[in-house]
Amino acid sequence: MVKIDVVSGYLGSGKTTFIKHLLNACGNEKVIVIENEFGEIAIDGDLIKNEGFEVYELQQGCICCSIRSNFIEALGKIVDEFNPDRIIVEPTGMGLLSEIIGILSIPKIKQISEINSLTTVVDAENYLEEVEGFGEFFKDQIKNADRLIISKAQFMNYQEIDKILLSLRELNADSLIVTQNWEFMAPEEFLKILDNSSENSGKIYRGNVEAAMKGISSIGLEFTESFKEKDIENIILELKSGKYGQIMRGKGFLNIDDKTMEFNYVGNDCNLELLNTKKDQKICIIGKNLEKEAISELFNNL
Repeated sequence: MVKIDVVSGYLGSGKTTFIKHLLNACGNEKVIVIENEFGEIAIDGDLIKNEGFEVYELQQGCICCSIRSNFIEALGKIVDEFNPDRIIVEPTGMGLLSEIIGILSIPKIKQISEINSLTTVVDAENYLEEVEGFGEFFKDQIKNADRLIISKAQFMNYQEIDKILLSLRELNADSLIVTQNWEFMAPEEFLKILDNSSENSGKIYRGNVEAAMKGISSIGLEFTESFKEKDIENIILELKSGKYGQIMRGKGFLNIDDKTMEFNYVGNDCNLELLNTKKDQKICIIGKNLEKEAISELFNNL
């Protein structure tokens, strides 16, 4: 049986970073990643491919609803063609974990695979604010997980972490919760988090897909000209203003003053990280009630 590890989590929570650590911990195992991007431009898949791993990309929709059949087909194809030891599934940050569990529980998928772990990565810095604003996604992902992995906990004090833990326990009393900095765990310790069975695996709290997705869309943009640092600073301020819609996530690659940077926008925080390799310039913006034409003009009319 092929083991399936599902790594869910809200937009920008740190799912891809967690998966890269998991892949490195898997050693000689044959692992395939199924990467689901809500937008039409793939970003996270590129980041994992850069590490030298096999990625199967499913774009322009969510595997829990609009491209559900593509996901089922992909699982069968991967098992038939590659016969991996493990498949890691990264749903879009707006995917409902309850729906993913439902798909993995259908008879023809259960014949070829078994759920090994249901992990939700929780962004400590933004959790308390975002669980109120986008509760349908959060609560479904948290209630259905058998492992809750706290990211960015090192930037919070004990009182703030305690508030997060209390909230998580109210939603899920049974899951394993990891608050230690997992980025520095030894590989064997890291794998123990996922490979120890949980009685909670398979218990489903179903969310409302239509209610959760209402008003949410994405826009993908590609560029040929480099940006100046001042231009990007102004763009970030504009995105934070709220007049382009409620920006939930932004990610991609930009050439700024002839340097290739990874662009990460989560909540109201934006981070630019220097990359050692040249990348095609592209970004994906996800949000609620997006003003797409205005966003395109913002980036292109400098």
